[in-house]
Amino acid sequence: MQDERIRGLIHSWMSGRLSRRELTRRLALLGLSAPAAAASWAAPGAAANGMARQGDSVELLYMTHQHDPAVAVNEQLIAEFQQQHPNIKITYDHAPHENYEQKILTAFGGGQGPDVFWAGDWMVPQFVEGGIVAEVDPAAYGVATPDEFIGLYEEGALDAFVVDNKVLTGGISEYNTFSLVYHPSHFEEAGLPLPPETEPMTWEDLAGHAEKLTKIDGDERVRSGIEWNYNVPIWTVLCFEPMVRQLGGQLVDPASGEPNFTSPEMVKVMQYVQDLRIKHRASDPAFVVDLVEDFANERVSMITAGPWALPAVTSINPNAKVAVAPLPVFSGGQPSTTLYAWAWFVNQGAAAEKRRAAFDFVAFLTSKAQLWWDEVGYIQPRRDLTVNGQSLADYYLSTTPMLKVFQEDFSHGVYQFRSTKYFEISAAWTRALQQIMEGEDVQKVLEDTNV
Repeated sequence: MQDERIRGLIHSWMSGRLSRRELTRRLALLGLSAPAAAASWAAPGAAANGMARQGDSVELLYMTHQHDPAVAVNEQLIAEFQQQHPNIKITYDHAPHENYEQKILTAFGGGQGPDVFWAGDWMVPQFVEGGIVAEVDPAAYGVATPDEFIGLYEEGALDAFVVDNKVLTGGISEYNTFSLVYHPSHFEEAGLPLPPETEPMTWEDLAGHAEKLTKIDGDERVRSGIEWNYNVPIWTVLCFEPMVRQLGGQLVDPASGEPNFTSPEMVKVMQYVQDLRIKHRASDPAFVVDLVEDFANERVSMITAGPWALPAVTSINPNAKVAVAPLPVFSGGQPSTTLYAWAWFVNQGAAAEKRRAAFDFVAFLTSKAQLWWDEVGYIQPRRDLTVNGQSLADYYLSTTPMLKVFQEDFSHGVYQFRSTKYFEISAAWTRALQQIMEGEDVQKVLEDTNV
């Protein structure tokens, strides 16, 4: 256990998370001097104790999805890490999000999976079934046990990545909930009160507002009151599963993993979404080109989206003035918001020295939470890192006051359903959504939906 603590402290010092003075203090508590600890770490047997020696040559394949700001940060941090660890060479590969998950699964299916990679929490059941991902190496993060590693994160943040008491991630790269993002000027123009920041409006009230916010000139739609992403299965789950839960329902039975598309709660949610289009004329899938761009360019008044939407909108339209309100709740329902995360994983099938180097690399990436936020807008829910004496959460809020609403919605967040059939279920629901938005009978469509 002491060897693991020493290794973790040395790692924290090398990655810049620990000052030399603090390193010396902590080592003294273990009865060691810094030179003695460094000598122990560099000794020939050190690799067997969990750390690759500086002389050992290791090559890693690192894969993420494509997001230009994140790619730039990844490339910067890879260069920094390789400079600090000249024995480690990292090949970086990234793919468009719509192809990325299949690319990862195909790579592992062919026995050529990456050594370290990003993936969404919804893929964990498939990773467990395939024995794909390694348990965390706590020492790479300066701690001795998996429980101590969990303690580095906000309460509940790692719940989706702990299976049978095993922590199957090296850390969260992007932590998200969905709130209501809107254009205040559209509300003012329509003579509507702004949504309150502290109490969620009802979905019923939102439907009436969305109708008034919509602009139609003759046969031409000029602006929609609200729109969703109608073609990407994960968006279907992120947008509508919380609505089902607010009514007391569940899309998927936790025990069997099988979906129930015909529950009263599901029928009510899908009828509501159809009414937004047919009854209120507040939305139209054919009007959407790119949801975030359409919103940024004021073709849409309201969307539900995560904190990442704020910098994304500004990058598209620097003049956009947007605001955030809590995710609406059905009248009589209970608050429930979405919760999802992208995280770093290490390949269980990689050689031991590659796994050690991969966790060292991920520990370095996760230590740069301020950079990820400043440059990409990714929230990383670490509780042990600070910025100029502020906690990360306080730092995020100081740079973007609208995050206060998202932070409250996080408290009502529930991770997406768990199932090895996630992609089949979400794709089936998306096909049903598309039919429903075309005006087909909601009950019949859902009865005919199967995986």
